[in-house]
Amino acid sequence: MVTPQQSLKREIAALQHELRRVNDAIERNRMPDMEQRARLLRDNIALCERDLQRLASTSQSADN
Repeated sequence: MVTPQQSLKREIAALQHELRRVNDAIERNRMPDMEQRARLLRDNIALCERDLQRLASTSQSADN
């Protein structure tokens, strides 16, 4: 069974991978909407990381 923490870690990894692809496209100047896509990916990564931290702290509190 996949825990919420594992799911978020996988989602973060997938978003980071996509962000690398978008950043590569930006460097090659392929598409004008890539800057917006990169911002969206960074925002989504930050949201997932905050959720992961919240889950971790909630889990720690429950263990104590």
